[in-house]
Amino acid sequence: MDLSGQPTVAELLQRVKQQALEAQQHQDLPFEQVVEIVNPPRSTAHSPVYQVSFTWQSTEEGKLDLPGLEVSPVGVPFVTAKHDLSLYLGEVGDHIGGGIVYAASLFERSTIERYCGYLRQVLQAMVEDDSRSIATLPLLDASERQRLLVEWNATQAAYPEGSCIHELIEARAVASPQAVALKHEGAEVSYAELNARANRLARQLRKLGVVPDARVA
Repeated sequence: MDLSGQPTVAELLQRVKQQALEAQQHQDLPFEQVVEIVNPPRSTAHSPVYQVSFTWQSTEEGKLDLPGLEVSPVGVPFVTAKHDLSLYLGEVGDHIGGGIVYAASLFERSTIERYCGYLRQVLQAMVEDDSRSIATLPLLDASERQRLLVEWNATQAAYPEGSCIHELIEARAVASPQAVALKHEGAEVSYAELNARANRLARQLRKLGVVPDARVA
């Protein structure tokens, strides 16, 4: 799939259509021969050439008509995933249905469910306006965007009244000594190190006779 140049939705669909038509001219070429020609690095951890697939079922399932019998389809569960991730879509009556088969060793169910939500959001945006650039297609709906950008980033905290800055640093050094307190030109200082440096400076000032409220600089 060619995504170069940030095409619009309509332009992308035209590209995909053209690529699909060109690919059908080679549909009789055995996959084993493709693997032989490409000669990709082999691994027992995944299938050769590609690890993610998309299948569109363009024909309706046939109906079995047996005299005196009522027949209904029964889904067969996938025991082993052939690829890391496989998306199957097709026409089901007047709508589109499908499913995802995934390697459970690589993905959690919650991850796949989140991917499905992203796909629905992108498809909805594509249907609403095929003139928009694919670079602007949203993955998140309004509620999830609010949760990620606002709710989960609500880290503000009230400043504890009655505490001095050095007391807050000391408390932080006890609670999270290795957390980064300062960054400057690529260098980092932890709360433990910052507190230790401050204590060394305080001891040196006392040796020099500095007392509270005295001007030192």
